[in-house]
Parts: sequence; structure tokens; C-alpha cells
Amino acid sequence: MNKYYLTFILTCQIMSQENDTQSADSLLGTQNQEIQSLADSSKQQKMLPDIRVLDQKPAKLKLGDPFFELKSSINTLTKQMDSLKQVISIYEEGKGAMPTIDEELLNLIKIPQLRHRIELQNGTIINGEIINENQLGIIIQTSIGQLSIERDRIVEIIEDISPTAKVELMNEPFINAYPDKEEITGSIKNVGSKRADFVRVIVNLWSPTTELIHQDSVFISGENKKYFTGIESDTALEPGATSKFRLVIPLSEEDDISYRTYQIRWEVYK
Repeated sequence: MNKYYLTFILTCQIMSQENDTQSADSLLGTQNQEIQSLADSSKQQKMLPDIRVLDQKPAKLKLGDPFFELKSSINTLTKQMDSLKQVISIYEEGKGAMPTIDEELLNLIKIPQLRHRIELQNGTIINGEIINENQLGIIIQTSIGQLSIERDRIVEIIEDISPTAKVELMNEPFINAYPDKEEITGSIKNVGSKRADFVRVIVNLWSPTTELIHQDSVFISGENKKYFTGIESDTALEPGATSKFRLVIPLSEEDDISYRTYQIRWEVYK
């Protein structure tokens, strides 16, 4: 056999072995890449959160049902509208329908008395009640609050007292003491500038230990007056007018009267 032919055969075998080796290495590399890809995919799956499985289905509203309660709100609004309609209807009817307010209720409202009228240099007039005064100035309580006014800005201060009724005893009542009663007589006078209605004298009898033993009252006999309400009474007392009263209080043998106190009550009506 020719030596060149042997050399060619050996060369071909060597080249064939090298190709097989490269094929095996290539196949091994591909397998390694697939394994690495699977490992990366498994690692990524572990990093993702678990999927939550809902055991119950969410409740759904029925067709036409509101998503919040309207009934209570609508009822409240309806009542408020009805009340507002009634108030408006009263105002529209005129002044005969408005309820009258008793003067005692008005007296409970704390409104500052506009007793003083103060004139300033710039012509401003302030009405109120002086609650503090010194050489530097005054502090006056008005219907909108307190004001501090310097003395050199004041031109004149006039005391302006609103007309009111004021009933007082003219002297100490006279007492006739009997074993079974006391007869008390006296006189009163309206020293105010307004008529006093339903004038009543209240007498309190006290023991030496300041215990109230008896209390009684009597209406005076004054001017006859008919009021807007239709009531007619003779217990009115005009400004400057006087009236006498007489009150008899029954007593028992155990009553030990030490002293007496007197109160006068009246109302103001039209």
C-alpha cells in the first residue's frame, strides 16, 4: 500500500474524530443553556406573589337599589321643607297672625339698657350704658359690644331712661293684730313713667328663727282698664297715681310672728 494513501486515510480519521468532538461539545453546550434557562424560569416563578383564590363571590346590588340609604335623608328634608312653608305662610298672612310675646319673656333676654346718650365732637351719637368711668374716659356697653371713648372727645352725656312702671310703698303698712288674724293696710304709688297693670301686694309673715309662717296677697283697687285681649280689670295704676290696700291673714294660736316683709308685683299689657 502506498504511503501517501495511508497518510490520507489517517488524516481523514483524525478530522472525523475532531468533528465528532465538536458536535459533542456543541450538544453539551446547548443542554447546559436549556438547563440554565429552566433554572432562571423557576427562580422567577418563586419571586412572583401567590395568586389569591376568592372563596366567595362579591355581593351585587339588585337592579334599581341605591348604593346608600336615601329614605332617612329624604324624610328629614321633607319635614324641614314643611316647617319652612308654615313659617312663610304665617309671615304672608299679615300681622294679625304673629303670636304675642309676654313682656316677662322679653325681660329674660339680656339686652343692655340704653340709659345714656353720648354726643361726640364729630357729631356721632352713641346710645348705651356707662359701665366704667374715670378721668381719662369712659367704657360704654352698647347693643354691639363695649366701646372705650376718650374724655376729650365727649361733648355731652345725657341720661335717657326708657319709660317703665315702678310701684313702691308710700309708708310702712299699719298692722292691727288680733288673736286669730292680722289686718294689714297701707298705700302704694306708681313712681314710674308707665302704667302698671294687675298690681298685687304680697305679705310674708316670719318667725323669730326666719321661718316663713304665712304668705298671702291682695290686688289693689285702681283704675278700670280693658285690654286688647278682651280682659277687663280695675287693678291698673297710672304713673303718679296712688292706691290703698287691705289684707287680712288668718292666724292660729301656735303662730309666733316676729316680723313682716312686703313685695309688690305688677305686669305691663296693652
